[in-house]
Amino acid sequence: MHSSGSGPGGSADTPGGPGKDIRQIARALIEAAFSGDIEGAIACCTPDLELRIEGIQTVRGHEGLQHIIEFNTEVSTNIQVEIHHMLAAGDTAAINRTTYLTIGGKEIVLEVGAFFEFRDGLVCRWVDYQDMGVVTRALGH
Repeated sequence: MHSSGSGPGGSADTPGGPGKDIRQIARALIEAAFSGDIEGAIACCTPDLELRIEGIQTVRGHEGLQHIIEFNTEVSTNIQVEIHHMLAAGDTAAINRTTYLTIGGKEIVLEVGAFFEFRDGLVCRWVDYQDMGVVTRALGH
């Protein structure tokens, strides 16, 4: 997993503790989710998480997050994420990233804007904005 970013770092400790930089928690969530680390991703989120892939799907809770990660690792290979920019204000973080993956032998590049809302130092809402048409076509839909 390749990640680069801009802005101050903050602590790299376990997510959710006092004084943690929400940008680092959002980054840890993305890195865990796209590497297939279900436990690591869940550790960044509240039990009532809402994850929305705009225009495609909304899932809730740790089970919903696990389902998305399992589906992604089942249908995708060669997953790489490059983080370009990270911003935060209050209890909201935004990350601009490029996700590279292969589905059914087709290499796909997705430009993504992601927003994360936090409660008690953990992600309670994650919304991804991207053109999913290229993914659905690669899946044969």
